[in-house]
Amino acid sequence: MGSSQSYPGLTEDVLEDYISLTYLSKGEILHLMKKFYSINPQILEADFNHRFHKDDVIAKFGTIKNNPFRDRLFRVFSSKGDDYFSFEDLLDLCSVMSHNCPADVKAVWAFRIFDLDEDKQISDGDISKILDRLTACEDKETCLDEVSKEKIAKEIIKEMNLDGTGSISISEFKLIMARLPEFESSFYFRL
Repeated sequence: MGSSQSYPGLTEDVLEDYISLTYLSKGEILHLMKKFYSINPQILEADFNHRFHKDDVIAKFGTIKNNPFRDRLFRVFSSKGDDYFSFEDLLDLCSVMSHNCPADVKAVWAFRIFDLDEDKQISDGDISKILDRLTACEDKETCLDEVSKEKIAKEIIKEMNLDGTGSISISEFKLIMARLPEFESSFYFRL
């Protein structure tokens, strides 16, 4: 049997708490700790709750680096809403993105990520910006034109806005995501 690495601050009791509070297994948590710890072991040995800048976290976690919503992931999952992550912030993100997380929990977090202007509604403006991110719009030549984005946004809102307010609320978003069987598997990444 191989020896297991121990991490200051990650006691058996803390590990058991993480297992009970997340949708992650013990092995997944230890795997994440190993990668997170490798950012800077000396800092984590001195302060287990240290929050690393997003650039340090992204360098170790390629799935975040390639996500078109990486800035939103840090904004939404950071315990302080900034560009820094503690290990627990990372666990929260990975727990929601795990295959074990229920679709209704995923939908709440997805809504927060897609609500780009943070007004608790997904509006046509949010949808337009989401389309730019999904199409890797970096310059005018690769972007959808405004007319196309407006048409797509109006159609999405027409289909999802059940109360006629002109934007999508969290309850409408959750209801629609529950009806999409592919949502759960597409709002996921491998550890």
